[in-house]
Amino acid sequence: MSNEVTVITNIRSKLARNKSSYLDGLYHEYSFFGKNNVQAEGHFILNQHAKSPIITAYIALAIAKTKEIKKDISFIELFCADAYYAMVASRLGATKVAGADNNKDGYADAEMADRIAKELDVSNFTFVDTDINNLGKKKYDIVANVGGLYHITNPEAVLEKSYEMARHFLIIQTVVSLANKKKDYFETPAPGWDWGSRYNPQSFDRMIKSKGYEIIDQHFNELKGNGRLEDRGSAYYLIQK
Repeated sequence: MSNEVTVITNIRSKLARNKSSYLDGLYHEYSFFGKNNVQAEGHFILNQHAKSPIITAYIALAIAKTKEIKKDISFIELFCADAYYAMVASRLGATKVAGADNNKDGYADAEMADRIAKELDVSNFTFVDTDINNLGKKKYDIVANVGGLYHITNPEAVLEKSYEMARHFLIIQTVVSLANKKKDYFETPAPGWDWGSRYNPQSFDRMIKSKGYEIIDQHFNELKGNGRLEDRGSAYYLIQK
């Protein structure tokens, strides 16, 4: 956590110094948008290689299927940080895209997200500086909760809230522990942390399937940028309503 906060602090310093290169140093690389930025070093590169192809594919499929029933498609990325996947959704055909984050850890804010969107020529993007619990009963056609569940102590409740927000599709990605295979494993705070929580692949799958959701696809891979087994697994679900 502290390393990522340092990265964001350095990003802000760079933004202030050099307005022409503010994509450099961010923890995403933007080749999807035709950009050739210098990505932050460390685990960011390997972890994006693992996560981005699956999440992007799920977004594309959700948008394509939703377009069969309506023309205008709304999309929100929860716990969005720099809102990378909201901007991907815009490029893939979503009509209105938003990113929601309370910025409590200093990962991103409206100014930073808006500047990134401008550089990427994404004009239909809105950053919502708030906690997910403050979003009320507003609904979106597609909801992406990709990377937030393991940061909180009540992931099951937030999963249910995310599902309620979605009209048509919910996309989930979360970090899971590879340190054990207990079917009922759940721990909060996360092992070695004083915050967050952790399932393992088996217990998270068991929990999510207990909800009776219609799972269109699911996937699992490893975040090879993370050294600890407790932080290395990555679970993905595409859910249709």
